[in-house]
Amino acid sequence: MSHLTLSQLSAFMKLAETSSFKDAATLLGVSQPALSRTIQHIETRVGVRLFDRDTRTVTLTPAGERLRPLAIRLLEDYETVFRELKEFVDGREGVIRIAALPSVASALLPSAIQRFQPRFPGVRIEIWEDVGQQVHNVARDGTADFAVAPPPDAAGDLRYQELLKDSIVLVCRADDPLAATPEHNWSVFEDSRFIAMSQETGLRTMVESGLAQAGVAVERLFNCSAVTTAGALVVAGQGIAALSRLTMAQLHSETLVWRPLVDPAVARSIGVVRHKSRSLSPAAQAFVRELERQARMIRMGELAPPIPALGLVQSA
Repeated sequence: MSHLTLSQLSAFMKLAETSSFKDAATLLGVSQPALSRTIQHIETRVGVRLFDRDTRTVTLTPAGERLRPLAIRLLEDYETVFRELKEFVDGREGVIRIAALPSVASALLPSAIQRFQPRFPGVRIEIWEDVGQQVHNVARDGTADFAVAPPPDAAGDLRYQELLKDSIVLVCRADDPLAATPEHNWSVFEDSRFIAMSQETGLRTMVESGLAQAGVAVERLFNCSAVTTAGALVVAGQGIAALSRLTMAQLHSETLVWRPLVDPAVARSIGVVRHKSRSLSPAAQAFVRELERQARMIRMGELAPPIPALGLVQSA
């Protein structure tokens, strides 16, 4: 027995539904002789008569009755498969796997997801957080569709698209006299208790660069691995810190404020990192466009990275 084509199955179903060669041919947009030949080809391929015909009626044979539910199932499966494919192509279905630094994940992703999911409810988003090179590695090996992170090595196999600049800022208590000044230079740390990040963090590298450019010597206290620890120490009155503006979204405290640091202004580029040879799914492309909108709002001052709902006091 040879397999039937979808067009042959459709012709069989139309004749079974109408019991009329004339009506079935009209619905299919073909001539009656053409439909008759198609049915003959079908019966030849399956090796059995499917319809009993006389001058007045067309009825299914037992073999035709057996084929009808199978044909319905096959046609429904066909429609389902291509409907699901269309939903994927339209970005309405699938899984997006995103790798990000914790600071970036907390500052950029929640608002982007909040805006994205009502328009794409069938898309599931998975977030993989880590620090340093690991974020680039999962974008490289395909564990993540893309990463939101600083730039990778230019000579490697990753592509980079900048979203925004993440600047280093002074973080202090709202009741600290330093909070009354709209911006500070790096000398603010010389005579203060300076809460430092640990050496393996990217923030430490940025802060050290700023201190070196400004020619400022400080005594580094605590060497925190987590931004939340540094923030908690500032809240506890143990000193002040230099953190990135995006990391402020991780700190849940109404006690903290941030102020820009200048002379020099130190910032890192944050963007979308993905493999050069792998295409993003339509859903992932749509989410990247949402991230671009989110970053544009931050750059224009329409949305501040420290999310107001977290109770953080923003600089004037």
